[in-house]
Amino acid sequence: ADEAGLPRLVHPAAGSFALQHNLTYFVTANDGIGEGGEVWVDRWWWHQRLALGLVNDKDIINDNDNYNYKKDIRQLRQQGTCLDNLQPGRSSHPDHGRGAMASRFLPKGSIVAPVPVLPVPRDELRYLRKKEWKEVEKWRKKKRKEMELKTITNLDDQTKAESREQGVGKKVNTIEEDDGDNTEAALPPGMKWRQQLLLNYCFGHVNSSVLLFPYGLFVNFINHASSEVVMNLGDEKHDAPVANVGLRWSDRWVERDTVSGKDPRTMSPEELFSRPNPAGLVLEYVALRDIRPNEEILFDYGSLWANAWNEHVRHHSASSSDDNGNGYGSPPLNDYTPAYIMEEVATNLRTAEEQLTYPYPDNVFTACFYRYSDGNDDHYDDDKKFNAQSINTNSKTKTRAIPWKMSRGLFDMTNLRPCKVIDREPIQTGGKKMAYTAIIQNRPGLSPEEQIPKGVKHIVSGIPREAFRFVDRPYTSDVHLEGAFRQNIGLESLGVFPTAWLDLKSEE
Repeated sequence: ADEAGLPRLVHPAAGSFALQHNLTYFVTANDGIGEGGEVWVDRWWWHQRLALGLVNDKDIINDNDNYNYKKDIRQLRQQGTCLDNLQPGRSSHPDHGRGAMASRFLPKGSIVAPVPVLPVPRDELRYLRKKEWKEVEKWRKKKRKEMELKTITNLDDQTKAESREQGVGKKVNTIEEDDGDNTEAALPPGMKWRQQLLLNYCFGHVNSSVLLFPYGLFVNFINHASSEVVMNLGDEKHDAPVANVGLRWSDRWVERDTVSGKDPRTMSPEELFSRPNPAGLVLEYVALRDIRPNEEILFDYGSLWANAWNEHVRHHSASSSDDNGNGYGSPPLNDYTPAYIMEEVATNLRTAEEQLTYPYPDNVFTACFYRYSDGNDDHYDDDKKFNAQSINTNSKTKTRAIPWKMSRGLFDMTNLRPCKVIDREPIQTGGKKMAYTAIIQNRPGLSPEEQIPKGVKHIVSGIPREAFRFVDRPYTSDVHLEGAFRQNIGLESLGVFPTAWLDLKSEE
């Protein structure tokens, strides 16, 4: 995780891209994967869908099925599509951060990369925070009462009499009906929906409720450039980068719906979102000209995106010099430092007592990899005894604690949990490498067997520095900056967006 060289204090792109990257699949098969072999991944969500009956029978492969796990390499070269034309790298453009580079020469008209996409309802990417929801509910409740009173007041005498017979208030206009909108859309004046970061990676159309999230290999690293040559006006004149790929539907990989037999591009948005299997929609990037090896792949995000970005840059320039010095519109923090920077510079961890004098930045906390279930069966009884004892971290007397132990799979991110360091000591006399004692805490989402009993102070000793991580507190990373750029990639001018999905009225 890193900021890709675009820090919040100086760059308007801060918060507009995912900080996490480079999640990598690796081969676990003892014999490796042979030429033409199929790649398999154990997906827990697939098993959940199977349990709910949402997986088509033809997608289930049993051990006794005569399934061919290997394809003829000549057939693959003729009928398949290369997935390794792209490689991630750092862009040479100052606004791009990370980018997608050509791994080989790509001739004009060739397929640069397949782009499978998942349809996502646009409304599902908007959200409000808890405090904002409380304000919304309070406002809606007030407006409902006002409209009910208004409706009853406007009834004439005859209608009032009928209402008394039928029951006043059985049918009155709600604020949502009055606004011609649904419950979720009605917000107080001045409040706007927040948009999830996923929006920035989706293809969309201004007149559609359908967004398309691309999940092909490295395609989300492809940055924007205009399809027209533009001269940048500034201290130094130079040609701006120009898009070198276009986008089209794949004639080879688009599949009909397994239930209705329809082409998904002819379905209404309601039909599209209700499909039991959302796969089968595939676009592809195509080279608009010859592309050299290591050249950055660029795509025109559309005029609506470009206009939104230019407006965002102007707004950022006007508001970036805030008083707290933590980035435009961000909440005040004590010397904001990203967790990954703290991880690099803090070789030794401070105890809770030391942090009273030399605190860490407000936006981070310490966590460690630990499995509560890895201990003895007597954990709970031991914890009650430990909790009953007074813990004095200033005392030279050793505090009794459960020793930390390494186990297979411990460094999986699901085992990372908050902790508070209370002591440290050299692993060897006179050595610089430290072992730490920490109070281990619960976090949301832990399974019952991993939850430390309520009221128990669970202390673990002998934890190596490698088992600790600095973690950004919720809503403090760049992704949660107030005013961070949000805009989907526009397909309005390409003619590839299906007309059946255009269910929203134009704002013009």
